[in-house]
Amino acid sequence: MKEEFQYYIYTEKVLADLYRKAAALATAQDERDALLTFSQAATKNAEYLNYLYRQEYGTNFDPMIPDTVIQGNYRSVIDEITKQEIASFLKYRKNTIYQDNVDVKETMLYISDVKLGHILSLLGILTRLNAPES
Repeated sequence: MKEEFQYYIYTEKVLADLYRKAAALATAQDERDALLTFSQAATKNAEYLNYLYRQEYGTNFDPMIPDTVIQGNYRSVIDEITKQEIASFLKYRKNTIYQDNVDVKETMLYISDVKLGHILSLLGILTRLNAPES
């Protein structure tokens, strides 16, 4: 479970960074605001997970996140974030099924619900980006 926690914390920190970078590329203010809010949520998710990690293992896990160079346009960045969110959402949900620790289970459920909201919003952004110009 220790490695899983480390993976989750690392992933949330990466997503927080990617959301900030995607927000800088957004042309619509409402999308920029949403992406910055999602970045804050991913940061909070990492903090919740780190709290549980500290409770279980007696130390913090604060991985260094390499500076990500964004390649491609806004659409490709949103697409990549969506893929990462879906993959991590599925891992969180799976972990809730086989989780005996109630605190961990409830935290995983909470985070997966937040992620589902992000995924739906990201799909909305992608739909708008894929719509033909009128």
